[in-house]
Amino acid sequence: MSFNFEEPDRVPLFEQGIAPNVASEILGHYAYTGTGGTGAKDTFELLMMRKRDYLVERMCKDIVELHVKLDLDIVRPPLVPSSDAKGPTKVLGKYTYYFENEEANLWYIYRYSPRSKMMTLVDSSIKREGLKGIERFVEHLEESEVKYDDSIFEVMDYVIDEIGDQKFIAGHGGIGVPMDTPWMLALIKRPDIVRRFLTQQLKRTIELIKLEKARGVDFILGGGDLANTKGPIYSPTLFKRILLPYLKKLVEFCHGLNLPYIFRTDGNVWPIANELFIESGVDGYGEIDAQAGMDLGELKRKFPNLILWGNVDCARTLVFGPEEKVVQETMDCIRKAARGGGYILGSSNTIHPNVKTQYFLLMLRTAKKYGKYPARV
Repeated sequence: MSFNFEEPDRVPLFEQGIAPNVASEILGHYAYTGTGGTGAKDTFELLMMRKRDYLVERMCKDIVELHVKLDLDIVRPPLVPSSDAKGPTKVLGKYTYYFENEEANLWYIYRYSPRSKMMTLVDSSIKREGLKGIERFVEHLEESEVKYDDSIFEVMDYVIDEIGDQKFIAGHGGIGVPMDTPWMLALIKRPDIVRRFLTQQLKRTIELIKLEKARGVDFILGGGDLANTKGPIYSPTLFKRILLPYLKKLVEFCHGLNLPYIFRTDGNVWPIANELFIESGVDGYGEIDAQAGMDLGELKRKFPNLILWGNVDCARTLVFGPEEKVVQETMDCIRKAARGGGYILGSSNTIHPNVKTQYFLLMLRTAKKYGKYPARV
């Protein structure tokens, strides 16, 4: 009903990711809730121990248990490593993992920070080689077959079988230019390489979405980061000239399958708002970044036909509180965006490891109390 701009019983609730430490505190046992970012350390280490099947089995059960217990309305099951995945090529030091793609002659180094509980890419052949590395990567994509192993959908299949009739299921389908310096330089110096990359990315994303649609996903949460708190990382002209045509093709494809497409990015995207929210044809916008000035009320007024998801501040409010601010900010989101449907309440990005569990749960309780329709906040 919310996707159709109707008013259901209450405002729907959704988080695209809940960090394992937060999920563990909620469930009362260690929880496996994702494969990237906050869940990457578990994934890397279990793959090295040849315990991929254990990881997938636990993830299936923990994600279902978590979403049922929290009474969330949307689930985005993670794509998991394929059944033949081997994990890191080697460990370079404590919490530092080296991956090598011999076929493409590319390598990557990831490091886990115990303080932030996040895994980040710290070095790669592309970072070192710049345009030369990017071109080799793109050539590899052009020469490779576009094919997905069914085993990457094992968690998605389980979640749909268990609770797909109770929850909306979000699929994956991103498109964008990586936010690294070599790629930003390529946009200026070699836009032809970037277009070749986006062509290959579009082919792979379309194939992925076909497979997800066949499995029963209800919409695609795609897009990709393209801004920081100050604004887009590249100019509106480059966005319109290079990325927008590919985004439009992807959205048109999704609409052909009757799949709404929600574009997710944090940061300040006001300078490209008309192109991103109108010209592209996207149905919605998520990761609405409170600290970057993306105000729900203004978005609702300027883009009344845009489904909105967010934007309780997970950078400050859900980390530092206090409780009064969590309650007020949650109520403000409902007041600004709930009327008339088309709104899904959640954090401004994700429930990352530094979010306080008590504030996350308070946000949900407040939303369930004050987010009932007809909206009265």
